[in-house]
Formats: sequence, C-alpha cells, structure tokens
Amino acid sequence: MLKTICYISDSSEYESIESIKKIYLKAKQNNLKRNITGVLIFHNGNFLQVLEGVEEHVDLTYDKIRFDTRHRNIIKVINNTIEQRIFEDYNFGFSIVKSSQEFNELNEYLNWLKQADNKVANKVILMVENFIGVLT
Repeated sequence: MLKTICYISDSSEYESIESIKKIYLKAKQNNLKRNITGVLIFHNGNFLQVLEGVEEHVDLTYDKIRFDTRHRNIIKVINNTIEQRIFEDYNFGFSIVKSSQEFNELNEYLNWLKQADNKVANKVILMVENFIGVLT
C-alpha cells in the first residue's frame, strides 16, 4: 500500500547552503534505496517535505526525521494512503527547491497535477502552494 506524509518543521539551527546540500544528498540517497519520492523545500530556516512510497518505508523515514536533532517543531500535516504517487515524475523523484526557477518549475508541475482532481493530491498541492506562497 502506498502512503504520503507531508510535514513542516523548523531547522534547529540556521543552516548554510552547504549543510542543506549535505542533508539533501543524504536524504536523496536514503530515499532512493527505499523508493521514496517527494519534494523537499527549505527556506528561512523552515522545511516542508512530502514523502511518498510504500507505507512501511514512509513511516520508517518519517520516524527517523522526527528524532533527527536538526528538526524542531515537526508537524505532520498530511498522513494518508494514496493510490498513486504525486511526485513520481517530478525532477527524478526527489528534489530540493532552493531557487526562483525551481519554485516556478514546481508551480508548473503542481498546476499540471491539479488537472487530475485527486483529493489527496489536492491536499498536498495546497500545502506546498501555501508554503511556496510564504516564500515569494
């Protein structure tokens, strides 16, 4: 069974671009091993991440994140089973969004997804759009 979790959190310290890249590369490596797709957005000390994949793998990954000391104030905002992945075709499955161009590309992808009119996908899209709206 497939599942998606979307959470937001504060960084425990203000991260440099280099430390964010290290976090991203490690997350990407671990998520590829578990066939987890999604999106990771970091801005002004805040994370928004969508994880999607096999339920056990997503839950295990989220539990590791919950106990990662680099995160504070973690709030799980979406925790649903899904019929299909939302971000499977987005930028090789897992991405960190850090520039205006990447925000625009993500917005284009989200607009494309809206056409599917999937209830869970629409909840995830709204969360990401709201987070991006804070950024622009």
